[in-house]
Amino acid sequence: MPRTARPVLTKRDFVRRYAAGEFGNASPTWDTYQQWVDDRGERYGQLFHIRNRIAGGATWYDVPSRMLRTTWNMVCRRVCGHNLYISAMAPTHLTILQGEVQEGVWGLDLFYTRVRKPMRDALREDSYQVSGLRAKLLLRGALDERSWEWLRYLLDAYPGHVVEFSAYGTCWGTVPGYNTLFWEVRQY
Repeated sequence: MPRTARPVLTKRDFVRRYAAGEFGNASPTWDTYQQWVDDRGERYGQLFHIRNRIAGGATWYDVPSRMLRTTWNMVCRRVCGHNLYISAMAPTHLTILQGEVQEGVWGLDLFYTRVRKPMRDALREDSYQVSGLRAKLLLRGALDERSWEWLRYLLDAYPGHVVEFSAYGTCWGTVPGYNTLFWEVRQY
């Protein structure tokens, strides 16, 4: 069993640690629009996601790279820029399974969807809750072996936390060879 990691205390704490790669395979992420420009972020695809450091805060999906500057500036008039960051859009059209998983009384508790949209929208549209063996079988059927092992590591290292994930029909993200992105690790 891995050593227990430092708990994730806030969304801002999570985002800093996520961008540093602490939670495994992730979407390429930039702290600011200028960082995206300096890193030539457009090489990561055509669509981007302006995300919020405030839990449950507004988010902007599918922003074309040619519109990122304009959209970023528009959003910054409504939301303080320090609360925003940018990620490359994942291949949602290839979604196999996505949701939230945590250790429960009877094994894994899984809140999930198979809808091929960004997770927030997909879970609102059509979602299910399963536990125990059913949850494990769904996850084992969707996550490749490396992703499954990493999910188990996250659940063991961050007890009392929920892990948000999306599994795709292709390997994609910051760590080669994984078909699953780990979007968030947060206390429940």
